[in-house]
Amino acid sequence: MVRRNPQYKDVTDADLRAQYALAIKVRDKVSEANNGVVQSRGIKREAGDRMKKSEDAKLKATGDTLVAHLKRRRGRHLSVKNQSGQDPLNFPIRINNRLANLNRVVNTGDGRPIANAPVLLNEYSKLLSVQIVRLDKVVAVDLAAFNAELKRLGLEQINGKCPGSRFAAWFHSGS
Repeated sequence: MVRRNPQYKDVTDADLRAQYALAIKVRDKVSEANNGVVQSRGIKREAGDRMKKSEDAKLKATGDTLVAHLKRRRGRHLSVKNQSGQDPLNFPIRINNRLANLNRVVNTGDGRPIANAPVLLNEYSKLLSVQIVRLDKVVAVDLAAFNAELKRLGLEQINGKCPGSRFAAWFHSGS
């Protein structure tokens, strides 16, 4: 049985439902942003692996273009360098950092979310959407060209939505 914290006498069930509903929306956006980072890192790692398996100039050129576009799309708007709690102090704040902070704000305490939390979520969601569309374009254009070269050379192609079958090894390496 769940019981209400007796210290919060002015908090209603409606307040808690509003907090929960917003917390779920923010969590989903944090996941979407982080999945973009995971996808980008995985493609980059897999492309590097494939380029090591061949000295073909065209493969290298399309691979270099793919990696450069992934870095440019990811680095400007999604923070990929954060490894510890201190890193946001050392690297620029990006959309996923902002969403994670909003997640903390919304989930702190028991009560109705602050009034600007839904406004911030809407704004951050728009910014994230632009970046996800750009990442999807890199996958559709640059990864497709790279996969065509891999196919020509008889090498394993990269699945853009779930790059690499060695996810656990990649995740722990911090690539």
